[in-house]
Amino acid sequence: MKKILHLDLDAFFASVEQLDDPRLRGKPVIVGGRGKRGVVSTCSYEARAYGVRSAMPTVMARKLCPDGIFLPVRYSRYTDKSTEVRRIFTAYSERFETVGLDEAYLDVSHYENAIPIAREIKRRIHDETGLVCSIGLSYNKSMAKIASDLKKPDAFVVIRPEQALDILKGLPIGTLHGIGKKSRERLESIGVFTVSDFWRLSLNEVVQMFGKFGHTLYHQARGKDDREIVTERSPKSHGRETTLPEDLFDRETVAQVARKLLAEVQSDLTDAEIKPQTLTLKIRYADFTLRSKQRTDRPDTDWPEIMEELLDTFDYTAGIRLVGVSFSNFVQLPAKVYEQLSLPLGDLAQVDDQR
Repeated sequence: MKKILHLDLDAFFASVEQLDDPRLRGKPVIVGGRGKRGVVSTCSYEARAYGVRSAMPTVMARKLCPDGIFLPVRYSRYTDKSTEVRRIFTAYSERFETVGLDEAYLDVSHYENAIPIAREIKRRIHDETGLVCSIGLSYNKSMAKIASDLKKPDAFVVIRPEQALDILKGLPIGTLHGIGKKSRERLESIGVFTVSDFWRLSLNEVVQMFGKFGHTLYHQARGKDDREIVTERSPKSHGRETTLPEDLFDRETVAQVARKLLAEVQSDLTDAEIKPQTLTLKIRYADFTLRSKQRTDRPDTDWPEIMEELLDTFDYTAGIRLVGVSFSNFVQLPAKVYEQLSLPLGDLAQVDDQR
């Protein structure tokens, strides 16, 4: 039987801010865009008590939590802390899959008893990084994630195969991975509020509602998930975007934003063993219309020059509220080849004599 561990760093961005500034501990910390068009990236559990949630407009978060401490995103700092955590858990398994900066799956099937190993990973993360994580341990990826979510924050939950259906049946339907707000509302409109309610639907009914994904959802609702840990996966895309504090109406001002985003994305990929072949520039207008242009070229092309060409293709008179830049279509870099230096034995001896 497989043993899969799901690790989730609790309120990660906000927790790093509280770690770096102890004065913020125990207070409602909200990380994200602070302007009138900003969006919450992460918030502390103290802020969640007011109803603040990730992806919520910052304006709404301020209304719900007027005493909240609003901080900007420090992506590079969060990346550094995520790397510290990764160094710890990769010491326990070569088969792991990271999901963003704050989540990971580990295959710990090679341990006869994975529970003490999971507890050790959790303890080391706290002791060595100062961060708190929730860990779920189960027999597949889906159930491991559900386990880690059950008693957050600072959770440690084990779900065995014989326990799965009893645990699943009482959970809200939104607990299942892939059920977002709209899907949840659609299911609730036909009387499906819990996973056990979902069981009443046939496979055909679920597929009619969700298409191909319906097959996966139908089985995961019954504790079945045959997905493997994906140990090596090149990103489909990597990018940054920003919502502007006010609409911009001229090319050069928008260009300054796009150039900064491009430099940040290129910096993110400096040490990566992959190179992009496609650059995409995304623009959202004041009326929320979204337009994007992309260009595919050699991996070693002059991307800033390509960016200028893409910028020339947009009309700016309608007002721009969001700019996004991303790379995609990655290729693997060739492995480095080191040429061996050969010396005759006599020359080698001569070198030794000179030391």
